[in-house]
Amino acid sequence: MGPTSGWLIALLILAAVGVTGLAVWLLPRAGGRGPVPIAVRLGLVTASQVTLILAVAAGVNANFLFFVSWSDLFGTTSGTGQFRGASVSGPAAIRPLVRKVSPLGAGSGLRPGMVDGRLEDVTVEGVRTGIEAHAFVYLPRQYFDPAAKDRRFPVSLVLAGYPGDPRGIIKRQGLLRDASTAMANGSVQPTIYVIMKATVVPPRDTECTDVPAGPQVETFFSQDVPQAVAATYRTAAAPHGWGVIGQSTGGYCAVKLAARHSDRFGAAASLGGYLRSVQDPTTGDLYGGSRQVRDENDLIWRLEHLPPPPVAVLLAQTEQGPDFDQAQRYAALAKPPLRLTTLFPKDGGHNLRTFQRLTPDLLKWMSGQQRAG
Repeated sequence: MGPTSGWLIALLILAAVGVTGLAVWLLPRAGGRGPVPIAVRLGLVTASQVTLILAVAAGVNANFLFFVSWSDLFGTTSGTGQFRGASVSGPAAIRPLVRKVSPLGAGSGLRPGMVDGRLEDVTVEGVRTGIEAHAFVYLPRQYFDPAAKDRRFPVSLVLAGYPGDPRGIIKRQGLLRDASTAMANGSVQPTIYVIMKATVVPPRDTECTDVPAGPQVETFFSQDVPQAVAATYRTAAAPHGWGVIGQSTGGYCAVKLAARHSDRFGAAASLGGYLRSVQDPTTGDLYGGSRQVRDENDLIWRLEHLPPPPVAVLLAQTEQGPDFDQAQRYAALAKPPLRLTTLFPKDGGHNLRTFQRLTPDLLKWMSGQQRAG
């Protein structure tokens, strides 16, 4: 029972109702001026408030998917980003990933028996960066068709927001369910999805940045991950066979990775992502105190001062979203060879329900930008 479980929320609501009811019943009976009656009354009020706050917090977390697992919540997530030192960066150092069937496939909306493909668990070990991170890799059923043994499939790297968890994208957002349905009706071509969290050095929010004298997360996603995936699976050639999708912080990462690495990613789709470089208590100093480094990670600044990248970008952002003004500014600056598509529905917030609603259109758009090998 994880922190987004409906059972957990129900239990917390029942606990809040029970404790509050008990407090209402006991408070009149705990009168008096002595320290003991005062302590009892204070304890009853505190207990009722704490249970109410926990119930509300659990509901908010389930909606926004801040923490999908207990390890995320308590900071015990694997993949700490401890550096092993620079490794050999040549092709000989890149080894195929160790693959195993993921038990999460049963809860992802995929039908049993590989009717809709297979979900695998892998751990990417960054030969350049020393970062290790878990990934889910979805392989469409066509990948296993003997007639397609020489076919190479387009790849979409999918990044969760901060702190985020790819399991939320798979189970709650239903990305693989939507993708497999769209592949079945022909609106999305058979695609490999590599689903990861953007927070690969938890608890720090690196914004997918190569931090001066720190974790090289941009290099991890732009080089380590694509090369490890390409060494393991039959993938189409970059950049036209590769795209990156993200939500919230992952959306910022998606557009940044394509803008700064157009030789690797030909398309990027941002779902509720912002476009300005961020520095706050969760990030620490990402830019080594350099205004230039921060500007180079600012996607609006890049369009204002640098040639536009030769990539396709989709910005999906509701007009009620917190970063809609940034999306409008980016759209006003966009010019060829950047190819911009916008999806700006009027209603909806920065939440799971909105992400679910926009995901099918996002997947169809990305499929239209990619070419199989």
